[in-house]
Amino acid sequence: NYFGFDTFRGLEEKYLNENERRAGRMDHNIHYYKRDCFENAKENLSEFDRVHLIRGAIPDTLENIEIDKVCFLAIDMNNAAPEIAAANFFWHRLVPGATVLLDDYAYVGYDEQNKAFDRFAKEKGIEILSLPTGQGLFIKP
Repeated sequence: NYFGFDTFRGLEEKYLNENERRAGRMDHNIHYYKRDCFENAKENLSEFDRVHLIRGAIPDTLENIEIDKVCFLAIDMNNAAPEIAAANFFWHRLVPGATVLLDDYAYVGYDEQNKAFDRFAKEKGIEILSLPTGQGLFIKP
């Protein structure tokens, strides 16, 4: 099964911290997410019966979903708080050897994600590989 969690309309302002607000995350959000795209996503993926789209902001949507095991997790919310919430929620569900891709980990201007995931990595005793694309990658021990 493939689960896609998204607001389908951009960032939820309530999860931005002050540094992210100053960095203009909502301005970027308004420019790139002018309309809701949930119906388009559903239509584009409708031929795949094992794809499940969960609409709403993380962490709000996590408590309502039952997922036991995860072998690949991609995190790309352009916002540190929900990204860390997702990482913590899925940590015990990640099977040994699971790959986790952090889209904005080392991307210029996304320092909040970098700092938050460095703390997460220290807590979990893991290392995050910084990729030339600006992404981060780790493998669950």
